[in-house]
Amino acid sequence: MSGVIEQNRFAPPRAGVEDSPDAEAGMVDAGRGERFLAALIDALVPTVVLIGILVAVAIPAYETYKQQHVPGIEPPPLGSGHHITTGWAWLGGLVLAGWLVYSATLVYLYGQTFGKRAMGIRVVRTDGARVAFSRFIFLRWLPIAMIGSIPFVGWIASLLDPLLIFRESRLCLRDDIAGTRVV
Repeated sequence: MSGVIEQNRFAPPRAGVEDSPDAEAGMVDAGRGERFLAALIDALVPTVVLIGILVAVAIPAYETYKQQHVPGIEPPPLGSGHHITTGWAWLGGLVLAGWLVYSATLVYLYGQTFGKRAMGIRVVRTDGARVAFSRFIFLRWLPIAMIGSIPFVGWIASLLDPLLIFRESRLCLRDDIAGTRVV
């Protein structure tokens, strides 16, 4: 019967497909030390920027304040223009936004930041596919950032997220939420 189907020119085409090796078989999860060093390398950029802000803004502002302060006169109240709290908030927000753009762009384009590239690791979906930009922003970064900004509770999530790599699966909280892994 099968000989008749093979010779029937109106039969649908048949292809002998061999199973290809699984894409996940070649991926090995990144080690905890590699991930830690990559995070330290990536933290150098915002640290250098914040030190630059400190040198460029805080030190001259403090010197100006010291020159204007007369002994025996109370310092002006907060928010009167002599304090740089608002400036720090804006500059800190700009640094955070810049770091997000840096990190999101590199992870979207290459699957890795400079720190991850230096350590030879990258972020992928659990099936090995490339991480979409929206997935990186709205599932991998934003939930942890929002939870981390909650007073008195946010530090727990910020601490728990990286500590979860000590589980057997080696996935951070952000990896669990976004369906990603570091290989």
